[in-house]
Amino acid sequence: MAFSVEDVQDLIRLLAERPEWRAQLRPLILGDEFDRLPRIVQELAEAQRRTEQRTEELAEAQRRTEQRTEELAEAQRRTERQVQQLAARVDDLTARMERVEQQIEKLVTAIDALRGEVQRAHQRLDAEFGFLYEMRFERRAPSLFGTWLRKPRVVTLSDLDLVDQAEDEGRLDERDLAELRSLDLVLEGKDRQDPEQRPVLLAVEVSRTVDANDVSRAVNRARILERAGYRARPAVGGRTIDEQTRGLAEAAGVLVRVVDDAVA
Repeated sequence: MAFSVEDVQDLIRLLAERPEWRAQLRPLILGDEFDRLPRIVQELAEAQRRTEQRTEELAEAQRRTEQRTEELAEAQRRTERQVQQLAARVDDLTARMERVEQQIEKLVTAIDALRGEVQRAHQRLDAEFGFLYEMRFERRAPSLFGTWLRKPRVVTLSDLDLVDQAEDEGRLDERDLAELRSLDLVLEGKDRQDPEQRPVLLAVEVSRTVDANDVSRAVNRARILERAGYRARPAVGGRTIDEQTRGLAEAAGVLVRVVDDAVA
């Protein structure tokens, strides 16, 4: 049996008037999937809601991340400013240290120059004091060396004819003569320690502070006088002498005369 247009329209009208027919007809037309459609829509709506909630959570997390990132960026900027300030301070400190080092170098140079001046002044003072001691020892020779010599007197190389004779005979050379000319004091007298009281010369080195060099020079110059044909003994004199130098002098047979008031 074929349906006409009028039949279809009548069917539509009847279905509109009879809802229970529509309910019975719907499964036949749409099948079981139509019945599940509300549940599917609800599930999709729930999934949409969860998606929106997750999206909101992600957006909040993104906001927190951006805020943290901004905080870190601000902290980085503060750190960079602090590093720049520290670098500026280090540069300033380095510049100050360089200036201090330059001032120290200038001060060291000045101190070295002053030390040199003091040393030269000390040397000049020692030389002047040494000269005064030589004059005082020469003037007071009888009292200062009377312990070892009877009637001691000061003599010069020109007074010693044997020196010229020794030079002529080749026993002394120019170096020996130069050493003798450098003697601070030559005393002649009779040796009190000699039973026969034979004449003896004292080769005396005089310094304000007697040291090992004075002892060595006295020994060497006394030996030169012996090579010239004299009985000679080395001696040193001055204001002070340390124990080590005194021991060295005694071991070398050098007479020691220390006078605290040699220069008034």
